[in-house]
Parts: sequence; C-alpha cells; structure tokens
Amino acid sequence: MAWMALTPEIETALEDMGNRPASQRVGRIRDVQVKTFVKHADQRGFFIEQLKRGDVDDDGRPFMDERPFAQMSRSLVYARGGNPPELIKAFHWHKKQWDYWDIVVGNARVVLVDLRPASPTAGTIQTVILGENSPRMVAIPPLVAHGYQCLGMDNVHLVYYVTEPYDPADPDEGRIAWNDPRISFDWRIENI
Repeated sequence: MAWMALTPEIETALEDMGNRPASQRVGRIRDVQVKTFVKHADQRGFFIEQLKRGDVDDDGRPFMDERPFAQMSRSLVYARGGNPPELIKAFHWHKKQWDYWDIVVGNARVVLVDLRPASPTAGTIQTVILGENSPRMVAIPPLVAHGYQCLGMDNVHLVYYVTEPYDPADPDEGRIAWNDPRISFDWRIENI
C-alpha cells in the first residue's frame, strides 16, 4: 500500500508540537465529534442505530452535515499484546477524507492529533475511549492524525465509514510512527 509523504505543513506542525510540553497539548480538537449511541436492549439482545441522516453529536451539532458516504470498511486487531503491552495501530492521516469510527467488538483508546496549521487547536492531542464499554462513534476530520490502542484481552473490531473511496493509484493516506517523538504521546495504561 502506498502512503503520502509528510507535507512541509505537517512537518512544521509536528516540529511545533515537539517544542511544547505534552501537558499543554491535551484537550478537545476543533471539528472532532463524538456521538454516544442509544442502545435499545431487551432479553433477546440489543439494537443500535450507528449512523443516519439527521444525527447530532453529544454537543447537539449535526454529526454528518452533507458529507457523502464513499466506503465502509472493517479492521481487526488481535489482543495478543505488543510493546507497550497493548497493541497500537497509529498514526495515519488524510488530506480530504473524513473518517467515522465505531469499535463494535472489544475496547480501544483512540488518539487524535490535530495537524492543521490554521486550526485553533493545532498540535492538540485528544483521546476517546470507544467500544463495548463505551458505545459511541467519533468523526475525524481531514489532517487530524488518528490511531488506536487495543484495551483489554479481547480482539478489537473497528468498523469505519469514510467520505472518499480508497484509490491505490492516488492514496489519500499518510503515516506517522506511533512513537514519533514530536507527538510524544504516552501510550502506557495507568493503574490506579
């Protein structure tokens, strides 16, 4: 699979992040949206409406606007452990594409990094827990790098919807290492 190279603007955003203490870069990222699901359950099981026209996010804003669906995909991460102990799949980013992520099996910590130079939250890192124990979806805008970490001993099934179809001849996807020192995200899980 081909990846886009880091642009000079993204390199600058990463360098700027590396010059600020991590504690000053944690918060909510502008345009990232979270929608908590309503679970309709009875003795037979449950039903959740994942995504539909007219949905609003947890802050009451339109969740999808008029962005089109282009593709639906699924990813599986085995809960086999890694280094750190939980498996990490991070980071990737897009120039045009919005992602809508839903962890349908297992639990994961989603980590988002704002790489948009003109954003008021440029350089901010936001985390969202998604999965069976936190049934909700996150909408990820273009130029917000994203990845996730398997939490627990269950495999993680990520279902995601995107606004641009994947084109192997001209991929809208770039990569940044999960442990890039400029992002400097601490992936350790704290026990309290």
